Amino acid sequence: MTKRADFLLIGGGLASATAAQTLREEGAKGKIIIISAENSLPYHRPPLSKGFLLGKQKRESIFVLKENYYQKQKIDVVLNTKALVVHPESKIVETDHAGEFRYEKLLIATGCSLKKLNVSGADLSGIYYLRTIADAEALKEAMPSAKRAVVIGASFIGMELASSFVKSGIQTTIITQENLVFDKLDSPEISEFFIEYYKSRGVETVLGETIKEFQGKGRTGSTGSPRVKSVVTSTGKTFPCDIVAIGVGVTPDIDFLCGSGIKLEDGILVNQYMQTNKPNIYGAGDVANFFDPTFRRHRRIEHWDNAIKQGQIAARNMMGRRQPYCAVSYFFSDVFDISFNFFGCTVDADERIIRGSTEDESFSLLYLKGGVLRAIFSLELSPSEAKAAESLILNHINLSSIKEKLSDKTFPLEKMAVQTVLVLQGGGALGAFECGVIKAMEKKKIYPDIVAGVSIGAFNAAIVAGNPKSAAATLEAFWDELAINTLDAPNEDMRYLLSSWYILAFGNPKFFRPRWFMPISYPCNLPMNWTSFYDPSPVKDLLHKYVDFGRLKESPIRLFVSAVDVETSELKTFDSYTDDITPDHILASGSLPPGFPWTTIDGKHYWDGGIVSNSPLDQVIELLGSAGKKVYIVDLYPAHKPLPRNIMEVLARRDEIFYSEKINENIRTKELIDNYKWLVEELMGYLEPSVVEQIEHRPLYIRTMGYAPPISITRIIYEGEEGEPPSRDFDFSRKSIEEHKREGYRIAKRILEKEKDTERERQTKK
Repeated sequence: MTKRADFLLIGGGLASATAAQTLREEGAKGKIIIISAENSLPYHRPPLSKGFLLGKQKRESIFVLKENYYQKQKIDVVLNTKALVVHPESKIVETDHAGEFRYEKLLIATGCSLKKLNVSGADLSGIYYLRTIADAEALKEAMPSAKRAVVIGASFIGMELASSFVKSGIQTTIITQENLVFDKLDSPEISEFFIEYYKSRGVETVLGETIKEFQGKGRTGSTGSPRVKSVVTSTGKTFPCDIVAIGVGVTPDIDFLCGSGIKLEDGILVNQYMQTNKPNIYGAGDVANFFDPTFRRHRRIEHWDNAIKQGQIAARNMMGRRQPYCAVSYFFSDVFDISFNFFGCTVDADERIIRGSTEDESFSLLYLKGGVLRAIFSLELSPSEAKAAESLILNHINLSSIKEKLSDKTFPLEKMAVQTVLVLQGGGALGAFECGVIKAMEKKKIYPDIVAGVSIGAFNAAIVAGNPKSAAATLEAFWDELAINTLDAPNEDMRYLLSSWYILAFGNPKFFRPRWFMPISYPCNLPMNWTSFYDPSPVKDLLHKYVDFGRLKESPIRLFVSAVDVETSELKTFDSYTDDITPDHILASGSLPPGFPWTTIDGKHYWDGGIVSNSPLDQVIELLGSAGKKVYIVDLYPAHKPLPRNIMEVLARRDEIFYSEKINENIRTKELIDNYKWLVEELMGYLEPSVVEQIEHRPLYIRTMGYAPPISITRIIYEGEEGEPPSRDFDFSRKSIEEHKREGYRIAKRILEKEKDTERERQTKK
């Protein structure tokens, strides 16, 4: 009998368990089933080579979720069962023991299988691999009687095992075929440090040697196999031992997917949304070769933190969201009495800078490419520096100007992690005011690292991101093309009114065309079938003229534009570092009904994001956090204005209030977070220093406790004129556009000069 699941999760590890938890806690209905090849509920693997192996952590403490959690949340876990075949077309998964499963959404998180050494004597007793709880328990049982051990492999698992053996009083030798220990870190300096560090603790490290054979002696029983007594290398060196632990790598567990049509390439090939090439099928964790937008390449990462992140992302996207992977990959490890962290990716790094000295047990190695930080390895990195390093990598911040200071350990990385954010609202023709603001900012040499826009602000933001440090002139040209020559009128009020009505009736040839002037060639073009009054397609050609969309991913300015899904009402933020931004994305952000139709992207239909939030700073904070942000918000709708005098002014004031800047600055939430931080620090005071040191290098501690400069906000507000008519956002007349640009420049210049004076006074008082 075929079993049915709304969400079927193949794999019994951390990614699957996290995905199941995320699905339930974020409101997913329907049946969730986890299929696991193991005989235990999902558990954390890092303790297997450390705390669990040394007897410091009990078996029940390493499970990801308690057994009663699965029961309460109605998550079925099918143990001792392997998936044999996946049929994407029929949505069927065949298993070895539990029959067939039909799914609606499928997550493949099968992890990896151990590479085995195929040499003489490889089947001797006393040779161990470490992947499962059962492996760890077998090794743990053998350790008390062992006096000498050989560890084969010098990556994370091998180095951690060697540390655990020595802590248990076992004389240990490490043998690796690579010429470096921790070879994935690609650093002779780091390798040399750890070789000397391990040597000081009695560990011999043998580099560049492969294993020729294992030699045995005696038997473990009347029918048992001989037990290992020594390891012989390819050059003939012999190392006596009682136990051998092998950690020579893993391979993605994907054999059962051959013939399924799912793309396989060193794992399951998925995009930044954890989606495979087949509909409704996702991949996560060690098995996923995912597209990493931060480094713009596919990567497969075998680490605890990555499995959690990808399990969460996959779950949310299985629920119909479109959340990209937007993080810096992270590793941490504890060996003997030191902890270390590694952020990022070393591939393509063309320069390395040592921060501090490798002679101390406290140094960092920075990996740069073209002056941009790509990765950092660090011993004893403070949570604040770790958080700053993560931000520098994530946001591609160029450090060329202070490169000579980076080797000085006292120079704070936090200082360089501060980012300038420019937030541009929607407001029709008032977008020309933003043009003037940007001109004033460039005059003061204030350039954004991030620009977030909505509606007309998205158009301006795209030009800013596409023309770094020279956006003002390009924006001027863009707005000159949008400006329309209209007839003069007896007075300004009449001119505003006539200009607005002219544009409402005849459109803007470079921006939008009225539907009533378009030929009715199909029934959908009949007025009764309209979903908008205007066709905005002309502006796409204009955007192509001023923005090279193919180069936005390479821009030093990160672009965010927001739009709302018409069918789900969910606000979506498009990110130039993770999405392939096109003119359609910009138009989607500006598709304000009923004037403009929705814009369709990847099968989803979007309206103007200003309907939900006309100041998209919240979306930036949600993706990148608030710490270390210097924000400039251009507010096109005054918060304060006299009472309306007529219906037109009532409608205009309603829109001003609706679209005015509403940034959430929740003081109560900040106080609550600070209280939790103080509580954590107080509790840490009761722990042993060595335990505190380990906790301080954990991802959750760094993200929660690491200090970064607070957010600061400068508001540049369109003031308007006393008694001005309520139709300024419709008025694209050349005279009004020029007025808005001048006003934006004048007001921004005044505010920026005042801000500079205030900063100068603050520095003087110091």
